[in-house]
Amino acid sequence: MGVSVDGFIADREGTFGWTVPSDELFRFHTAQVRELGGYLCGRRLYETMLAWETDPSLRDNELDAAFADVWCALPKVVFGRTLDSVQGNARLAEASLAEEIAAALDATDKDVSIGGAGLAAQAAGLFCSAVA
Repeated sequence: MGVSVDGFIADREGTFGWTVPSDELFRFHTAQVRELGGYLCGRRLYETMLAWETDPSLRDNELDAAFADVWCALPKVVFGRTLDSVQGNARLAEASLAEEIAAALDATDKDVSIGGAGLAAQAAGLFCSAVA
């Protein structure tokens, strides 16, 4: 996840435009996502990334189309108390973060990624308490 030196993900207006990657970095991210077996994300990240599944204009070039294909195929679990439903290859989390992490890992022999600042912080907290 892109983070500024001072620890911010979004700019002052709450947008992520400053994190737009170069073509080389975008290819690297696409390759990383291609190797995942699942993705756990918070509501805001899910809503931001949903465009890759719903906006045909994001398939206008080869790089974007390749990422959209990979992203759409990836199973996702969304954590969001204000969501009633999700679209695409996603489902709403039904259990605790620890249980959903375990279920996601059990469902694949690949890595599972966690995205969204708050969710990633919670997952790091779980990991830190488990090893302490």
